[in-house]
This record gives sequence, structure tokens and C-alpha cells, in this order.
Amino acid sequence: MARYAGGGKTTVESCRCIDVLDWHRRGCFRSPRRFSWAWKQDGERVASINVETERHHVTLKYRSRRYGEGWTDLAQRFPVVWKPCRFGGDRPWFVCSVYANGTYCGRQVTKLYQAGRLFACRQCSRLAYASQEESAHEPGLLKAQRIRMKLGGTANMLDDFPEKPKGMHWRTYERLCCVHDAARARSLIGLTDFAKRIRKRVS
Repeated sequence: MARYAGGGKTTVESCRCIDVLDWHRRGCFRSPRRFSWAWKQDGERVASINVETERHHVTLKYRSRRYGEGWTDLAQRFPVVWKPCRFGGDRPWFVCSVYANGTYCGRQVTKLYQAGRLFACRQCSRLAYASQEESAHEPGLLKAQRIRMKLGGTANMLDDFPEKPKGMHWRTYERLCCVHDAARARSLIGLTDFAKRIRKRVS
């Protein structure tokens, strides 16, 4: 199941993908081949597609369905282009051959993702990386918690701020206090903005 990030976008990490470099390492482009490619979760097979590879194109054959509808047989054909490597040899790239908003993509990418019915590049699928879509308050919150724990306290922001540890210079302690307060302030601002976005999305 696709996972949604804090900004409301589906994440790259939650989608099935195919990697042209992985297939290249496995020798899938040395000669025409037909094989089944599967995805597993917790050791169990959850989905698969049939693949036909040649040096300059790949065909994906699989079944898909939309919510409330029956299964549909689909076939997607993607060009594969080869470019020279800096230290010799060449490497393949998928060419994203889908149309987004009526415009042909044509991006040369190493991975194609299945975020909907079709496989497409990250941009056409409108995917975000989980690290990019973390709630804006999280980095500041984590930094403030690390400082509290460094000073011998807990990560609980409701606890009193830790006192200066024995042996630590006052200048160092005061600097950490300032960094903590700034990180905490950023966290609160980010949390407020995040809450506003959620309210807009549900209203």
C-alpha cells in the first residue's frame, strides 16, 4: 500500500519500482529475455509483472484495476538508451514514455515507479522522498531532544530542562541552551504550519 508523507504526497519508498541498473547488472540486456519480476513483503510475494527485454527497449505486461472495477491487462513499452561511462563501457537509462497533462515526458531515468495504474518516472508520478516530506517541525524537535539527552535529561519536551552536568563549562552549557531554544522554536513554527495544511486538506 502506498504511504503518504506529511505533505500529502505518495512517497518513493512506498511504491513498487523497477531499476534499469539492477537489471543491467543481472545481464537482462545482453540478449532478448523474458522473465517474471516480483515484489515481496515480509518474505511473501505480493505482486509480479512479466518483462520482455531487448537492448533498446523493455516491455512490461501486468494486470491492474481501479477501485470498484475489474482487472485490466496492460502492456507498457519503454525505450532504453545507452550512454558512455566516464571510465569506459556504457550504461542504460529508461526513457519515461508516459504523457502527463497531455505532454510526453521523455526523461531519462534509472527507476520507474508504479504509483497508479502505469509505471512512470518520479516526476510524472508526483512522488516525494520520505525525507523531503517529513513534517517541518521534526528536524527541530529531534535536535532539541538530542541536546536534552546530551545534558543527561530525557527526550520528553514536557520535562524541565536539564541542569548543567558536572564538569561542563558554563559557556558550553549556555550555548547548548540557546541552540535548544532555537530548535524548539523552529519546531513549534513548523508544527503550526503543518497543522494549518492539515486543516485546509480536511476542510
